[in-house]
Amino acid sequence: MDTSSAIRIVIGAMLIAIGLPLFALTRYLSATEDKKQQMARRIKIIAITWMSVGVILYLVVLFTNLN
Repeated sequence: MDTSSAIRIVIGAMLIAIGLPLFALTRYLSATEDKKQQMARRIKIIAITWMSVGVILYLVVLFTNLN
């Protein structure tokens, strides 16, 4: 594994690490009032985006290193 792949793996892990707590926070906030639910929806979209980018980076690294 070259340095570029290692950096992508670390970036992917960091993005997932940011997304998971945000996702947990949205579950807490969405359990109450309307304003909290609206904020939770926005945070949930951000969290899912961060996790998706992290997973995509992992997949790119894995598939490019299989060759």
